[in-house]
Amino acid sequence: MQLAGKKALITGGRRRIGRGIALALAAEGCDVGVNDIERDEDAEETLRLIRDGGREADFFLADLANAGAIEEMFDAFLQRFGRIDILVNNAYWADHKPFLKMTEADWDQTMDVCLKSYFLCSQHAARAMAEQGNGGAIASISSVHGARVWQTDTGYGVAKAGVIRLTQSMAVDLAQYQIRCNCVLPGYMDTDHVFGEEPPAWRGIPERQHAHIPTGRYGTPEDIGRAVAFLCSPAAGQITGVALPVDGGLLTTGFPG
Repeated sequence: MQLAGKKALITGGRRRIGRGIALALAAEGCDVGVNDIERDEDAEETLRLIRDGGREADFFLADLANAGAIEEMFDAFLQRFGRIDILVNNAYWADHKPFLKMTEADWDQTMDVCLKSYFLCSQHAARAMAEQGNGGAIASISSVHGARVWQTDTGYGVAKAGVIRLTQSMAVDLAQYQIRCNCVLPGYMDTDHVFGEEPPAWRGIPERQHAHIPTGRYGTPEDIGRAVAFLCSPAAGQITGVALPVDGGLLTTGFPG
């Protein structure tokens, strides 16, 4: 329980990777605020799982493409939990279109959700952490798409590359406040994997990809959650500005996508 009593907010947290992060932080002792654009059965299940583990949980509805909604979300979170120790930027949007078919609206939506919201949420969290005076941790979910080019990933890839660079800048500027900033790069993911279950070797993976994942399986939300929990914990106290691939070795193979 390295994070016992810490207060964490996760954007895009109601299911899949977001749920994996929420449950991993709760398992380390965090009380968790879950943000997403809708409150549905997935959101309720995530809250239930956190509470069943003995931690407090609440939901914060907000469209993170809207700066005003982000401000209201942080006000509500701080009123509910009293402080913020950990922020995880995980909000997601992707519309994988060929470059020539992307519209300005496609570009703006991707950047608003996958990059601009990370900047705005991090700024709100860091201001609160600096005022609290006890430091904190910000973890952002990038992607292997931020480190290597795939076809039809122009908007998403650019945003995820921006997350890496944003993380590095925040790590330098916020170190004086004892706020550590890191990001995680998931690879191919089995996003529907159930937290706590043994991952199957291959499920829905095109055969041509098998040889390029040295660990022999897709990643799971639990893999990402554990990496985030580590980076936000005292065990990573000297780690900041890092972009950590959690991809089964995919980036080492030279696989282009």
